[in-house]
Amino acid sequence: MNPTQGLQDLTLFKHLLSVCSPFAPHIVEVYNEIKDVLNTRIPHVFPHYTLHDTSHSFRVIEYMSEIVEDYTKLSDLEIALLIYSALLHDIGMAVSQVDIDDIKSGAFVHSSAKYSAMKTLCSGDETIALQEYVRMIHASLSAKYIREVLKGRFTIPGLSSIDFNVDLALICESHTEGFDWIRQRLNLHSVKGDYPYNSQYVACILRLADILDIDSNRTPYRLYKLIDPQGISNAEWKQNFTISNNKKIVVNPTTSQKRIVFHGESNSAGIHRKILVYASWVESEFTDAIELVAGMADRYALFFNDKPDVFITPIGYTFSDYRMTLEFKAISSLLMGEKIYGDKTLGLRELIQNSIDSCKLRQEIEAQSYEFGQDEYRPKIKVILDKSRNQAIVKDNGTGMSMAIIKKHFLNIGVSYYKSREFILKEHEYKPIGNYGIGFLACFMLSSEVMVATRHYRSRNKYLIQLESGNEWTSLTEVEDLEFDGTEVILSYTEFIKAFEHKVQAVKAFLMKYFITDGIEFELIDRMEKVVHPVSNPIERTVPEKGSLVPIQLRDYLIDFEGLAFIKRRSRFISKFEEIDFYGTLYRYDDEDGLVEVDDYSSLRISDYLNGNEIKYLAIPLVDGDTERDYLNGLKFTENDVEEVIEKMDRDMTWISIIVPQENQSQLITQTLSKGDYLFDNLGFADLVALGHSKECTTRAFEKTKSLFEGRINELYLPFETNDNVHHYWRPDDNRWELFIRNVLIKDFKYRIPITAGVFEIVSIVANIHSRKVIPDVSRNNIDSKASDMIGSAVAKAIHNGALTALSLTSDENATLSRFIEEYYGHVADLV
Repeated sequence: MNPTQGLQDLTLFKHLLSVCSPFAPHIVEVYNEIKDVLNTRIPHVFPHYTLHDTSHSFRVIEYMSEIVEDYTKLSDLEIALLIYSALLHDIGMAVSQVDIDDIKSGAFVHSSAKYSAMKTLCSGDETIALQEYVRMIHASLSAKYIREVLKGRFTIPGLSSIDFNVDLALICESHTEGFDWIRQRLNLHSVKGDYPYNSQYVACILRLADILDIDSNRTPYRLYKLIDPQGISNAEWKQNFTISNNKKIVVNPTTSQKRIVFHGESNSAGIHRKILVYASWVESEFTDAIELVAGMADRYALFFNDKPDVFITPIGYTFSDYRMTLEFKAISSLLMGEKIYGDKTLGLRELIQNSIDSCKLRQEIEAQSYEFGQDEYRPKIKVILDKSRNQAIVKDNGTGMSMAIIKKHFLNIGVSYYKSREFILKEHEYKPIGNYGIGFLACFMLSSEVMVATRHYRSRNKYLIQLESGNEWTSLTEVEDLEFDGTEVILSYTEFIKAFEHKVQAVKAFLMKYFITDGIEFELIDRMEKVVHPVSNPIERTVPEKGSLVPIQLRDYLIDFEGLAFIKRRSRFISKFEEIDFYGTLYRYDDEDGLVEVDDYSSLRISDYLNGNEIKYLAIPLVDGDTERDYLNGLKFTENDVEEVIEKMDRDMTWISIIVPQENQSQLITQTLSKGDYLFDNLGFADLVALGHSKECTTRAFEKTKSLFEGRINELYLPFETNDNVHHYWRPDDNRWELFIRNVLIKDFKYRIPITAGVFEIVSIVANIHSRKVIPDVSRNNIDSKASDMIGSAVAKAIHNGALTALSLTSDENATLSRFIEEYYGHVADLV
């Protein structure tokens, strides 16, 4: 085969030869220059993927001639562009070794995606990561190759000063972009020399021909990813599926309408299903293409039935046409209702969270390109109440949305942009909270009709989206508006303010409670009253003026955390037995002496009563003559619930504590005592009566524990508490117990501090987590128990480490507390 034999056999190229087109020899020159790159370099970089060589390009060119209604009506330049684009659209996959080295080192400047993120997504496999990375950007690299390596090859014959290099580059770049990209970036009608051409049409034909190249020779990447071989070679999974027809475009002899047809067989029901998904994508591509060319001249018409026919013969299984469906109104009602969020007002929380995410992202991006002397970007969020226009508006100056984001994510319920590969690969430092792709639906709890206006900050165009609760149909209007910035969501004022009990002040209180406002210009604007209410809720408030509270900066000890905890000095370290705080009067018991009141502590050694880190003892309330009547009445009223009566009369009774030798501590249990009952052989109810307890009243012995961490035996002990204390959010203003994730309050979260050194008391904790590892539940009101425990332990460790320097301890005390932290929190990571 001579170098041009295959090219000369192609329908479109033969047409150029037949009309003696001056473009033909130029095409041959370019083909000869790039064929080895396609046939050798791409397989080197992509050893696992199907062919993207000249044979693929040739098949694409043939599909082009079948898709075009009448190629003889196209200009020579349009046909040349079709052939060139088929030859060059994948040449960006032939990356050089220099580019590969730059990609892996992070020095590659032609993409904002990070190779390190792709490597993480590919489980550390560098070969697959490189292939996926290049695949993702190969269309833009193809355009770069055309503009730079092949510069000067694409001139109008006889007019060397006029070229179509840029047009061809954009056409090749477009084959992985959406149809909106084609509309915005490519021209409908241009002229070079004597040749008119329609770049949008050429781009449209390229992408349709490319997706039809599916047979035993090649599997398109879209289908390859659907099948997801996961380490299985192409040859192995192709054994499960075969496309048998080479001719995929057939013509209805009656209507002359064209149709796409796939014939094949499969011995895998799973692959069969994925083929049908692929066919659905092909259908959507043809639908969009037909819509794109609908307003063009007749020679650009696509006379197609956009729904492909798929005839797959199942081998070894049966297949039905039944499929699962979702009813939009029912599903959207479920996702936007109070069943998930619990309160209509939380619809405002979801909108503000979207604004915070958008502003924080833009702030990070703008900071990367900031130059001295420029105006710094400042995040702004406004809630505007306009009663006269019946509007409640949430407005921000964040990133705004592009058409691609609107279509792929905003209008696609359950698909979060922040979980998309496109976003993840950019490795932004700021981690948005959006995880489920349903948060915006919560706004329908506040308004049955919603208008969204948005402009991506790097775009010229603003989009107006109108939505209605329970109705899947939307209107989307595009206008040029460079003055509009960010996004605003417009709700019905009447419905909105009703959710806040018709009180503007309630809206302000909500904003002040649910959001950390540091670094954000936040306002509530009442247009009717002409009042601007600043919204300020800093994470670090003034140190409370109660006692000697000590602040602990959480960011000094935790990664992706900010905030403050306040602690207060409580008890000191224990060096003597009498410093241990027992309930009431202390007694000791042993088998020989029975019950003896402790009046001389010098004879007691802590080590004699300490098992591990615990002293177990009994605490018993005594009912004397003054309280006997009330106590007995309480038992009647509660039907002899001794524990409830003791709880209610706690302060009116005399308590005693009984310590026992180490060998007896394992026998201690909480139990009710009445006449004739014994705790030990030499200790019973009668001994309590002898101490003044009423013989008519049952009582209860409570097993208690004192936890002591040993610094030096019998000389230095750190008291501590092991507990499951659950601290609720509500506290006085200076005692906040709050957790925020990315500036938004997690309202039902409760801190669980597993172990606390007894030398201080935790007065308040306010933390704001930025880590992507902590994700709220779908309601955003709480987090799962595992993450909750992790946060409690991490914060507790940070507070204890802060206490080491904040409490002015002696060297021995400091060493003891350090060993305590290592013992109980050494396994806890410093980040969440």
